Amino acid sequence: MPFLPPSGPYPIGSITQTLVDTSRSSHLKTNANGRRLWLKCWYPADSGEDGRPELIWAQLRTDRTVPLAVRTLLKCLRHSTSTYSRARFSPRVRNSRLIVYNHGLISFASENTSLLEELASHGFTAVAVQHMEQLPELRALSTGQSPEAKRAEARRTGALKAAKGAERARLSVEYYMASPNTNRIVIERAADTSFVLDHVSAVVEQIPGRDSGSIDPSSAHLVGFSVGGAVATEAARRDRRVASVTSLDGGMYGTLDRAEIRRPYLMMYSAANDGGNDDLLPSGARRFVHEDTAHLNYHDVSGLVPGLRLLGAIGRTDPRSFLRQRNQVVREFCTAHGA
Repeated sequence: MPFLPPSGPYPIGSITQTLVDTSRSSHLKTNANGRRLWLKCWYPADSGEDGRPELIWAQLRTDRTVPLAVRTLLKCLRHSTSTYSRARFSPRVRNSRLIVYNHGLISFASENTSLLEELASHGFTAVAVQHMEQLPELRALSTGQSPEAKRAEARRTGALKAAKGAERARLSVEYYMASPNTNRIVIERAADTSFVLDHVSAVVEQIPGRDSGSIDPSSAHLVGFSVGGAVATEAARRDRRVASVTSLDGGMYGTLDRAEIRRPYLMMYSAANDGGNDDLLPSGARRFVHEDTAHLNYHDVSGLVPGLRLLGAIGRTDPRSFLRQRNQVVREFCTAHGA
């Protein structure tokens, strides 16, 4: 049975592709040339009857760089998705709007498959970006951090978790300003997002059955989870092709430029992080908070691994019901702000 079947009228197809930005190094702390991005694209399809649907997080199942513990867990997660690899694009869809999705700090493109399937089932074309050198980059940046700096960061994190309301918003600004490594990563990934937009026409040309009027590559709605929300925000500051921003419990790392983001903006907080970005949100931003949620409730894993609630990793709300609501809110927001 598919994990959280989407609500839209269209079957869903997928393709994958790799882009390489030869103008930059593979990550921030190396001289090796070529920044590699792995993309997965979900789109409205003509039919899903040929072949079998993909298993959830199919890309991780054959990747030998994935830790053994994760691959062992995946053997227990036999949920199918609603996606069929290389299905033909639906001839009923014209001018499909683009979504570009950015994952968390150390994660993978399909972490929130249910959300991207929901969007594709309603006619969007969703491209998720995976940063191929993310772990080596973070390790290299962390190596230069002194023990004193790490202790100070731990103190700031503890104070932020305990704060509420206006105090949380104030401490969040201080926390972001004192996070140079994450800020550098976010700025670099925002550049990755623009690079994807530069080449997205060539990416979607690989979709079977697509014709010249099927997909509008001129602009994109940006969606991101956790650090990915900060990436979407940073990209919106510098790229005119951004139609809207949805941050799924993300921070405000990056340049911390408080210049107005003149795009529709949806800030979806967990209850645990409610209000943290309030001093940095653009005017007119829409806020969404759901009670009894933690940060990980915004990740599909919360609806796949029941033991997370017992471990205290997610809130007390029903995780699958919340994910359905999250998917609906994001879809309605992007639909309302389509060009």
